[in-house]
Amino acid sequence: MQIKNIKYDVLKQKMGDRIQKNKNLAPFFTLKMHTVAEYYFEPTNIQDWKEIMSIVFEYDIPYLIIGGGSNIAVFQERISGIVLRNRFISKSIEDETHDYVDFKISSGYPMSMLVKETVDLGFSGFEYHYGLPGTLGGAIYMNSKWTRPLSYVSDSLMIATIMDLEGVVRQESRDYFEFAYDYSKLQNTGEIFLEGIFRLMKHDVAELQKRSEEAMCYRKNTQPFGVATGGCFFQNISKKEQEKHSLPTGSAGYLIDASGLKGKTIGGFQVSEKHANFIINTGNGKSEELHELINVVKTEVKDQFDIDLKEEVRVV
Repeated sequence: MQIKNIKYDVLKQKMGDRIQKNKNLAPFFTLKMHTVAEYYFEPTNIQDWKEIMSIVFEYDIPYLIIGGGSNIAVFQERISGIVLRNRFISKSIEDETHDYVDFKISSGYPMSMLVKETVDLGFSGFEYHYGLPGTLGGAIYMNSKWTRPLSYVSDSLMIATIMDLEGVVRQESRDYFEFAYDYSKLQNTGEIFLEGIFRLMKHDVAELQKRSEEAMCYRKNTQPFGVATGGCFFQNISKKEQEKHSLPTGSAGYLIDASGLKGKTIGGFQVSEKHANFIINTGNGKSEELHELINVVKTEVKDQFDIDLKEEVRVV
């Protein structure tokens, strides 16, 4: 009996019919790239996470965790092992005072839904992230931000429940994550953010709605909207590098645009004409076409500015 069949037997025995084989993942990725998961499972609570990861760790099964499917570019036509699509969606009040409310929020919570719900209740902390694709877990992992004004999804995090690579669940304070630009410690440790307690301040509902709508309008006016894209593809450069090259901005989009690449198309993929740091799947884009377009962008920016662009999206 092949090893992979042993693993499948174990997965089926432990998790039943919730384990799927040869699952088409294209609908779950905002970039709409065609790929198939060898095995597929949707954890919906902490117990699910404990059980599935105990099997993954014991049998050394490769795994990939996805949330809303944004900020990720998958080049494999078939993903070996198991893909875990986070469907752990819950929210509850842990504490409340005259000034604030502490919410326990799970990692699979869709960000736009979370923003709308908390804004309509008059709780400030997430309002500038309206329109952010993906889930809370992905936003914490990437330390997602909004720059007008600067606001990170992680700003209101107080305590988090995480799972380490041994399957042990524990709590850590916000400081543990070492949040920085597009960075959390989870990117190095491989630990999984399960849920967190966030302190949201009570505020005027109308003002919060105004802030969230302004953020959404800015997104729609400056970024491609309603198309197949994974979000900002490359990281902005550092302030130090910006000053070194005497550039007016550290925006990766500016560098790509100034390299004459807006609208550049290879096969089914195109550099957005609206914002050059977005790559759009215009139809049935193939992984080799995206790979070629990425190389063209990197090469042109390197040739013209002597700057090495780094991907912001996760590359699988």
